[in-house]
Amino acid sequence: MRKTVIPFFILLFLGILSCGRAYSETLNYATLPLDKYLGIVKENNALIGSGKLDVLTANANKESQALYKFSPTVTYTRGSYNTQVPYATYTSPQSSTYALNFSIEGWGKRSARANLAESQIVASTSQLQSTSMSVETAALNAYIDTLRLALLVQSYGNALSKLSSMSASPKKADSVQFLQYYQAATEKDLMFSSLGMLNYSGKALKDLPYPKGNLNFPAQNFSSENLVEQGQNNRIDILSLQASIDVADKNVTLTSQNRNVDIAPFVSQTRTPQYVDSGALYTAQNSISAGVTIPIPINNFLQTADIVQAANQKSQYEMQLEDLKVQIRVQVLQAFLQYNAAKDVLANAQLAYDTVLKSPNKDPVQAVMDVRDKEGLLLDAKTNHLKALVYLWRQSGNYSVPTL
Repeated sequence: MRKTVIPFFILLFLGILSCGRAYSETLNYATLPLDKYLGIVKENNALIGSGKLDVLTANANKESQALYKFSPTVTYTRGSYNTQVPYATYTSPQSSTYALNFSIEGWGKRSARANLAESQIVASTSQLQSTSMSVETAALNAYIDTLRLALLVQSYGNALSKLSSMSASPKKADSVQFLQYYQAATEKDLMFSSLGMLNYSGKALKDLPYPKGNLNFPAQNFSSENLVEQGQNNRIDILSLQASIDVADKNVTLTSQNRNVDIAPFVSQTRTPQYVDSGALYTAQNSISAGVTIPIPINNFLQTADIVQAANQKSQYEMQLEDLKVQIRVQVLQAFLQYNAAKDVLANAQLAYDTVLKSPNKDPVQAVMDVRDKEGLLLDAKTNHLKALVYLWRQSGNYSVPTL
């Protein structure tokens, strides 16, 4: 029994290893610049695509809501047919009645609906922009993180290349082993991070995106008050909430106009053919009648719940807008402090890197390792600086994309 079970598990283990190896071999890298990657994200991300459909739906809804609602109906009546008659010679003429009924909307309803639908288009567009910026920012941060790992792999490779030309020594062997270990570990992290970039591009990318560029971006100087004012005026969530207030305001108007009654005019024609009843001849008859139905909106005079509800919804959005402006001030100031800290770290890391280049260690192996160490710290500082800058931009309503 043991002779059959053990080989089975060995074969299963080897099969899993071979499958894993075959799968990893299918993960090929393809160089992808940032602008092209973000373009693919905008075109293929499902959340952005859903937002685009919402805008198309809102546009179609406006066309529908801008139409007059007549609701015409046509009625045809034939009869009457008697199953019993009061006496033998009784005759009931079979008349034909044609009737046309339609409704006329209350004053202001159509225009109020059209205005509401127009404001909903703006709200859907604002929501689309909010979704697009959120997804694009997440994709941008993923790209920056992956680029950092790619540059770290290159940094380890450059250090190994420099050591390869030096004479053998125990210190060199230890340094090579150290660099190879962390290069291999970073390559795995790079693959993991590159896979994460596929989360934002739908099915458009078949190969692993390999970022292109560098993390060099000059430090920026800002005025915190200008950033706060810019954020309170230009941030997408501010614009989206303002659009929601406009929708709520148009809904208040529509709710009020919906209280105007619809009238229902009608016109009918009755045609009775010639007939004989009790020996008397009756000639054909043709009669026309017209009228109008006007409802009495008693409930509108007894309650205003619908108007109060619509008005309160608008007030809620206005309260949220004021609260959001306070939050934006806090968020911008926090991002400003965070960016200044990242900028200071970047300056110190750059200084340390420049110093080790200008004054290298007398031991050539140690000099290579010192430069690699400071270069790694500099790449981390550049990454944090760039991400802190993007975060500050977004908090202050700036949706620019840095050039890498």
